[in-house]
Amino acid sequence: MGNLPENGREKEIAEPDGKENTAEEITVKPDGKENIAGEMTAEPDGGLDLSETQNEIEAGAGDEPDRDSDAQLKEQYGGLDRDSDAQPEEGYAGRGFGMGFFAGFLAALICVCVFLLGWTTARRNGLRQQDEKESAETENIGAKVLTDYHTLSKLDEIQNLIEKNYLWDVDSDTLSEYLFLGIAYGLGDKYSNYYSPPRLNEVLESSRGEYFGIGITIEEDTQTQEICVVEVYDGSPAAEAGLEVGDVILVVNDVPIEGQEMSEVSALIKAQKDVFTMKVLRAGTQELEVELECDTVEPSYVESEMLEKQTGYVRITDFTGSAVGQFREALEALDKQGMEKLIIDLRDNPGGLLDSVNAMLDEILPEGLIVYTEDKNGEREEFTSDKEQLVDCEIAVLVNGGSASASEIFAGAVQDYGLGPVVGTQTYGKGVVQDTFTLSDGSAFKMTTKAYYTPKGQNIDGNGITPDIVVEDEALSKDGAQEEAGSPGDSEAQDAEAENGSRNSGEAGNTASGDAVLAKALEVLWSPG
Repeated sequence: MGNLPENGREKEIAEPDGKENTAEEITVKPDGKENIAGEMTAEPDGGLDLSETQNEIEAGAGDEPDRDSDAQLKEQYGGLDRDSDAQPEEGYAGRGFGMGFFAGFLAALICVCVFLLGWTTARRNGLRQQDEKESAETENIGAKVLTDYHTLSKLDEIQNLIEKNYLWDVDSDTLSEYLFLGIAYGLGDKYSNYYSPPRLNEVLESSRGEYFGIGITIEEDTQTQEICVVEVYDGSPAAEAGLEVGDVILVVNDVPIEGQEMSEVSALIKAQKDVFTMKVLRAGTQELEVELECDTVEPSYVESEMLEKQTGYVRITDFTGSAVGQFREALEALDKQGMEKLIIDLRDNPGGLLDSVNAMLDEILPEGLIVYTEDKNGEREEFTSDKEQLVDCEIAVLVNGGSASASEIFAGAVQDYGLGPVVGTQTYGKGVVQDTFTLSDGSAFKMTTKAYYTPKGQNIDGNGITPDIVVEDEALSKDGAQEEAGSPGDSEAQDAEAENGSRNSGEAGNTASGDAVLAKALEVLWSPG
């Protein structure tokens, strides 16, 4: 112990070569505490290991610790006591402050990032909406415009204007119906339409060719605004009750109809479930009251007779569902009478159902293609006839500017197969097909979906069928084409002015006298060679 150096930490070590080595090592433990240890180890060749000597120095019995030396060590190494592992309180306080500052800075940074992210997202959304708005105003986005931001925003704006400023009450059903009608008209397609559920029922009823009513056709006098009877069907409830053409309807079941629209009068008549009364004015002076009851009425869309030289004559006024059976009956009756030639009159026939015209052509065409359609994707659908025929003779078809749609399919097929001449004037030129799509609430939207072509590929739309023999006939074509212009081929258009669903049903009894087109057809059919 008496050989301990003055500072108590250094020791001379004699190396094997006789050199002196003074070693002082200060280590920092992994837990962050400082340890002052003068470790002196002997080399493998027999040097001294003074680690035990150090321990003995630290734990020496009876030796008084060197207080001055301890004070110097504390001052030199930050106040650490050699005999204590505890850290000073000032170290903990410094570390706590640093960690708190770092946590606060990190939280502030996160808040800034969240704010910047939210602001950027909102700005992007705003810019996108603005772009969509400007795009809708400047670009053609097709049907997507119905639900884009600009349209919905404008509808909301108009709604607010109406609610704040419009003088009268608003009928929501009427407003909704005209909103969707506007979409149909906005397509720029005169054949597209929107039907409310009640109107759809009327259209379907009309296309079937039968309806629930009393069997009359009504029309409004443009000068007097009176509702007049212009046709009474044979065997109908109206015919049995004694109604006549020219009668003016005054009262329906005690309800005066003065000032009502024609469609309102038609609806009032069809709404009667039991026997009811109708008051009419006949010949301008005589008031009559008749009893009526609505029933299922099937108007006649096909009239026929036998003309000179055993020439059968068939007039078709509309291609409805019920017209198919009437056409077959007419052909069978004429065939039994010894028909040798056939004239089919399609003048002022606005068209009707594609299935109906195909079924009628199947009775006169040889086996083969009747007509084909193509949709927007070029997909083709063909309609064909079988080899069975009701008649097998030369046929002439009469047409004019009021012959449209299904009438043009009929005339085009006869022309392409060379069954006989088409006589008259250029047809209307409606070569497109409409489909009616039922919506979820029972209403429906009708639009053009296909174009159709004759067996040889004639494009009818906008062109029409050019007759083989052109003969003007102003007397027969002065009506019809003008009345139905804009919607030929729409069987429901005929129901707009008629309680029975058809305006064009005509009477037979046509002869060549006074009818230049019919006379020419007879001449061509019976000309030699």
